Amino acid sequence: MSNNGYDQLRAYATKWCPGQPQNEQVLGLALFLETNYWEKHAHAVANGIAKALKG
Repeated sequence: MSNNGYDQLRAYATKWCPGQPQNEQVLGLALFLETNYWEKHAHAVANGIAKALKG
């Protein structure tokens, strides 16, 4: 994949919304879902580390 942001959005759309037409709404939804996933992942990792260090 190239370093093109549009190609990245299309990849996210394929991942999160398979079979949907790749229009602006679907690309926006896919970007939201991808960003939301990684934000939740970061919080889960931080909570896990805090729990491990807390004992």
